[in-house]
Amino acid sequence: MTEPGVVPSLSYKVVLAMDHGQFLLRGGLGDIDDEYPLLEQALSAQPNAGDGTTMVVLSPHQNNFEMPIDIEVFTTRPPDDADDWEQVCEDILRIGPEGILEIESTTMSPGEVHVEPGEYLVQVAGRGFVNYGWPGTTTPDDVWRIRLFPTDGTGPRPAVRWDMPGYGIPENAEPAPEPARTQDDEPRWITVLHEDGSHRMVARSELEERASQHLLDEWGGGPPIEKVTRYNGGQLLTKFDRPLVEAILETDHHVARLVAVYAAARACEFAGLADLPWVRPALDALGNNTALPAPFADPSQMGDAFARLESPDAVATTSVTITTSHRAASDYPFGANNEPRYMTIPALYSAQDLDPWKAAIETVMHASCAYGSRAAELHTAIKRDLPEMYRASRGEW
Repeated sequence: MTEPGVVPSLSYKVVLAMDHGQFLLRGGLGDIDDEYPLLEQALSAQPNAGDGTTMVVLSPHQNNFEMPIDIEVFTTRPPDDADDWEQVCEDILRIGPEGILEIESTTMSPGEVHVEPGEYLVQVAGRGFVNYGWPGTTTPDDVWRIRLFPTDGTGPRPAVRWDMPGYGIPENAEPAPEPARTQDDEPRWITVLHEDGSHRMVARSELEERASQHLLDEWGGGPPIEKVTRYNGGQLLTKFDRPLVEAILETDHHVARLVAVYAAARACEFAGLADLPWVRPALDALGNNTALPAPFADPSQMGDAFARLESPDAVATTSVTITTSHRAASDYPFGANNEPRYMTIPALYSAQDLDPWKAAIETVMHASCAYGSRAAELHTAIKRDLPEMYRASRGEW
């Protein structure tokens, strides 16, 4: 708790639709395409990473589509209350001249609050966690607080991570190899130290080769696609099926829109939602290129859509087989044990995006998550039916 007399100069409350176990804070500076390297850093040094313009925070929960966040701005560092929270992390963040702090996740538009321009220490604290990964619902009870206060020369304090009863704290991911420098006066061999105290000599050229191969692997065997970096889940989709992504990007805007509609419809059919009376009108509207009815008219209604999945009329009309597997998570990049209905709902929002290629890529991504371990079936169907979409695009839209 904040001590008497130490109160925030500004305070806000926001509700964030958080997905993929992460959210970001931005100050309106820097390059939005720097998100992925920061995410890799956060995974290898959990639970956060930042570069002064963006801060990535990992959540123990895979998702919370109604995640409450209190935002407080102080004129000095507030008293420490880390014992009241399960996860606490700090970083430096600069707020640009517009005075806007953006808070966003990977599926929704960012929330914005007004903060005076300048450099701040940012403290992000969360509690109320039930599990690392899928929390059993799209609206678990975790709550968060973000505090901003002027930098005082001491730098961010060490992070506190949630020690889950009966499980502990997940290990950090192994960082990706970094390209070696190429100056002529650098050594040709580098000593690599291991956690067990052992070491070995590695040729600099080998590290460079490994770094190059890692980059190719992360992009499905080719170089990064700049346009895709601006789409939520675009790199993961490219890593899994680069030919499909390239085929979508090569289409005109009519065909790209048809791909988005197709993917949303297939996801609804797979999840058994397509014929429900509150979903069918939305699919019809997508197909007719008209405004969707509630609860799909606006992303702010996403919570209402998820709530309807709990109602009696939301029972799936088909039987969906969900694979339970002990294979590595990398074998199923879109998940192996997803609940298809919950993964399908975001597709009906992303398919409406004004950018038809963004709509196509992000909707295929959501649909792939609905299919989970069977995502390849969806991708095969899209590739098979692309020629028909081209023919349809030549008619009246």
